[in-house]
Amino acid sequence: MNNGTPDELRKVESAFTIFSDPSTLPHIVLLVISSGSLYIAMTVNVFGSETQGAAIFLSLSLSYMVAALIRPSRLGSFLLTVESNSEGVLRGRYLTKGLTKTLPVIALATLIWYFLNINLNEENLNDLKLILAMMFIAMSLFQGLTLTVGWVEYGKKIRGPPRDSRTGVNLTLFRVMISLVLLAPLVWWFGYGAVNPSNANFSTNFVWFIFLITIVFLGVLMERYTKSSRDGAEVDGVARDRVYFLIFITSCWHLLSSWRRAPFTSDQSSVGLFVEEGVLMSITIVLAVWSLSEKGRKRDWRIFQGQSAIFWGICFGHAYCGSVSSLTVLSEGSLMTTTAIGHAITAIVMLAISPIALHSVGLSEESGVPLEASENSLTPEERPHSQPPRVEESGDDVVEIIR
Repeated sequence: MNNGTPDELRKVESAFTIFSDPSTLPHIVLLVISSGSLYIAMTVNVFGSETQGAAIFLSLSLSYMVAALIRPSRLGSFLLTVESNSEGVLRGRYLTKGLTKTLPVIALATLIWYFLNINLNEENLNDLKLILAMMFIAMSLFQGLTLTVGWVEYGKKIRGPPRDSRTGVNLTLFRVMISLVLLAPLVWWFGYGAVNPSNANFSTNFVWFIFLITIVFLGVLMERYTKSSRDGAEVDGVARDRVYFLIFITSCWHLLSSWRRAPFTSDQSSVGLFVEEGVLMSITIVLAVWSLSEKGRKRDWRIFQGQSAIFWGICFGHAYCGSVSSLTVLSEGSLMTTTAIGHAITAIVMLAISPIALHSVGLSEESGVPLEASENSLTPEERPHSQPPRVEESGDDVVEIIR
């Protein structure tokens, strides 16, 4: 991927192609390795890392902020990206180049870390850990906003000509049933430990029965809460339906993550929780990168386009992992307690702002009015006969998952 590619080429980029770009893949790998290693080191306090971990996370986050700012320049491209020339990412030459391209970021992070240590004493470093931990609430709010905006950008990609939103009792029940079908394997895996539910005790069955009933209640409630936001003249109501469902099912996953960390559910292993956090964080970063890239392309902000957006996503990833790790240390290693509130906040934010978010799906990005509104506002005499109506690409290749 190249920030200098024409607009028409960038329009076909998907979240996956942006995120899996071989030229920036080494930085994604660095995020995974550094976050996992620092989390483990902070929880067991290896070589004083409980105190230094927050400073290292902050240094890495700031260094990737600088990387995002300089990426559009030739210097940034030379220092930070790998010219793979279509060679495999597992080839020795690519691995050597990839390691080399991460060294500038590591060097800058080391300088920032050294600056923090010479200017802050041990007590101040502990305060830094506290500040980063307090940012966890803000990060959870931002995660909810990012996920919602990401699905909105997806909706803009698939929007087509004006179509009515599909609502009604049957459609409501259909979406609720699909939600239960999608969540049932997660409940079985995380809630029952992938064993036969018939062998579980009464309390476990009761807890997860209440959770599924809660999902049904939320499904019916959110259908009514977002109904007016999905309707409207001259907009693609079907695209809004899809985006609504994706927002809802993602928020339900976060509710599930919060539910199973509650004191009344079974204890889960830290390894399983860490893997799940990694998956959810990856989804957030992918959608954040994609939405930033789309916004940057449409507004011609080069520092938010393409590879710059990837570096912004990695910056956020290090800050979020640092806040989780710091809060885990301050709560005496209880990752379950640390993340339960965060997931609940993320889910609530997504559900609460979904009507506002849905209004921007199917609207013209430039004018903020419904598609074709500018043409329909003309009288028959004023309307040009040779100009076809303006309709965004319908995205016919996208499979309709919600009828």
